[in-house]
Amino acid sequence: MNEFLNLLREGIPLPLKIADSFKQILESLLHFDALVLRKNRYFLNARFCIGRLELTRAGYGFVIPLSHANKQDWLVEKSLLKGAQRGDIVLARLSKNPHDSNRIRAKILAILESKEKFALCYLEKYKLDCIAISIPNEIPYKIKASQKSLKTLPARTLIKLNPQNGEILEILGALEDPKIDEILSLSLYDRQESFSMGAQIQSESFQEARLRDFKERTNCTHLPFCTIDPKDAKDHDDAIYFDASDSMLYVAIADVSHYVAKESPLDLEAKNRGFSIYFPHKSIPMLPRALSENLCSLREGKLRLAMVWKIRLHKRTKAVLSSELFEAVIKVRQKLTYEEVDELLINGTSKRILTTLKKPILNLYALTQKLRVKRLNCGFDFLGDEKTMCLDENLELQNLKIESQTPSHQLVEECMLLANQESAKLQTQKSNLQDETLKLGIYRVHSQPKPDAIVELFAELKALGVWQKAIPLNPKDFHKAILEVQRKAKTYKIESQVDKLIIKSMPQAFYASHNIGHFGLGFEAYSHFTSPIRRYSDLLLHRILKSKIKLCEDCATKESLPLLCEDLSQKERESAKVEMDFKDRKFARYLSQRIGQSFLGFISNDYKPEIVSLTTPPLQGARVVCLKGNGVKYQKVRVVIVEVNLATAKIYGWIVESYNESLGIASEQISKHLFAKMAQKNKLMAQKAKENAHNMKQKIKHNKQSRPPRAKFTPRHKRKGK
Repeated sequence: MNEFLNLLREGIPLPLKIADSFKQILESLLHFDALVLRKNRYFLNARFCIGRLELTRAGYGFVIPLSHANKQDWLVEKSLLKGAQRGDIVLARLSKNPHDSNRIRAKILAILESKEKFALCYLEKYKLDCIAISIPNEIPYKIKASQKSLKTLPARTLIKLNPQNGEILEILGALEDPKIDEILSLSLYDRQESFSMGAQIQSESFQEARLRDFKERTNCTHLPFCTIDPKDAKDHDDAIYFDASDSMLYVAIADVSHYVAKESPLDLEAKNRGFSIYFPHKSIPMLPRALSENLCSLREGKLRLAMVWKIRLHKRTKAVLSSELFEAVIKVRQKLTYEEVDELLINGTSKRILTTLKKPILNLYALTQKLRVKRLNCGFDFLGDEKTMCLDENLELQNLKIESQTPSHQLVEECMLLANQESAKLQTQKSNLQDETLKLGIYRVHSQPKPDAIVELFAELKALGVWQKAIPLNPKDFHKAILEVQRKAKTYKIESQVDKLIIKSMPQAFYASHNIGHFGLGFEAYSHFTSPIRRYSDLLLHRILKSKIKLCEDCATKESLPLLCEDLSQKERESAKVEMDFKDRKFARYLSQRIGQSFLGFISNDYKPEIVSLTTPPLQGARVVCLKGNGVKYQKVRVVIVEVNLATAKIYGWIVESYNESLGIASEQISKHLFAKMAQKNKLMAQKAKENAHNMKQKIKHNKQSRPPRAKFTPRHKRKGK
């Protein structure tokens, strides 16, 4: 559908030269007069919209436009849904002039693409019958099954239901079981752990790599590579080695593209998943474990196929003098953890690390620190605190570990950033003098923040007391201002909260086929190359760069990159939502056993109802919707938990105490700031109530004027014929 919309945005020319599947959609649009003809091209009429349908508990829906031109959702009344289900791609038409109301109202004309294969529901008793309640919208469905059989199932059983006919497709388990959260989070976004039979068979058909089978590849087994990863990591994408005598950095990345051929069962599975998903207790890999944790993983002492970047750096300035990408066979000398490398970098010694690796690692650390200083002259550095849940045997929340960025993390990060940067540069290079198709590729791009977002950010920072100067508007001044803000935030010990504010003001990074640079990192060109085991974008980039260094680029493949990049950005967001949903469910389950208890947090929004982000261990990051109490954004409060909905993972509470603090700072300036914000909030609420009353008055007046005049009342005894 995205491809069709892209064609429609630029105009579909006559005579029609499009795929048969697109012609059917076009015929539907023509039938409803949804197209206009301009300069011999079809465009979508402004009064029509193609979008994805979302349903609410009340039964009405919202059409979320797929086109970037329409930003506002279109409201659809229950009676005008025409049988469309959540997730369907629909054609909608305006049913009311948008100028007459704040909300655009629409009517669904046709279902262009049915997306929802099933509705995820739980059983609930209603009077004497069992009905299905969908998650997360809580829409009731009738079930095509006998009530007698339904009543034999445990209370609040999770099921997959056909929303069209009410047929039960699959019984998943009981909502009260903590082990169901993983299945629930995956099912919400139509993900699964198991692979297709074809992909599984293909992944198990490969043999271990042998040097005699890959004589065309460069033999790098003599280089003492090492991997540096978390303790429990099994999918090792990258290995590094630094030769200080030649100032030569080697970054070896698993050659996944050798095993995953284009359009093979493995490729189709990886493309559909897009990314690996990481839960606290396990991972849902993009590729079967036979590859992701074995043949493709750069395991210690095993021969592995790799794509190696050989980068020569200037000994004094650390500028890249030359770089080369080639196919190789490597053997990792030792698998190391971040903690083991930190011990060496901080103490200068380690009993665990091999003697042959100690000096290269120390030399590499000195190099990466200089690279880091150089990078931060243009880019930004934010606190990389990672919150990891610790679950017990029953998969219930036990503790929350907060892991800060350490010297070993910085060492690996700078190596990967450099390899990604060189990969992006290679994409933009011409293969020959006649090459005119160099621009398309797979880039990781990040645009500058919008002026409105910058003004809002610095207004917040000024209120917090970490910025007192004029608002910077050009990129250079913005960078200097952010560095100054971060230094001041560090003295107040609120670096993490201030970094979140800064990140929130910036647009989200995404994948694009055209390079626009990466503002956050300060790079003119940047790509994702270093994680092909867990990101499909990196796997695609490997194929592109392989064809480039072999001088056999396929222009037809590059033409599909814009749509692939759009799909990858969408799948990346969905994978992050799956991980976040799982965490929210663990928080909700933990607090469902603590109804009536109070916890500390701070208000994280500016509107009603207030949402409080908890700070009490082990609940850092849990969000509570407050039904009672008042406060302003960033104000420290105490909330009492009053209700938890395990199906939707929503936590409800009351604000019982407000503190004269904001983000942990208590001062006279903060007191004035909180008082001013509260006064402003009350003023806005009063103004909104006044506007609502005026609108209601106007509506009543309009109804009276439009109503036909009532006939004059005549007493019964005076009526004719009586």
